[in-house]
Amino acid sequence: MSIAEDPEGYEVSALSRLVPSLNGRRVLEVGCGDGRLTRRYAPGAASVIAIDPKAASIAVLQAEQPAVDARALGIDELELPPHSIDIAIFSWSL
Repeated sequence: MSIAEDPEGYEVSALSRLVPSLNGRRVLEVGCGDGRLTRRYAPGAASVIAIDPKAASIAVLQAEQPAVDARALGIDELELPPHSIDIAIFSWSL
């Protein structure tokens, strides 16, 4: 069970204003943590690759969202084929 980092829903509201729907899209989420945002959009997405350098956080996400391609690595280690995603989300990443 993850901690509610955004109980007021500001994060999801901001994402909804920028991208009204992620349904049917191929999403890359950088800095996914344990998936607090991922679990909100993943059921409707065509596919999700979620990365975070913290292996413990990725383990939580993998247990809760087995359909998500969750990887314990940093953006500098990620290799994807050209045109393999529709949108990238940087969630709490610098």
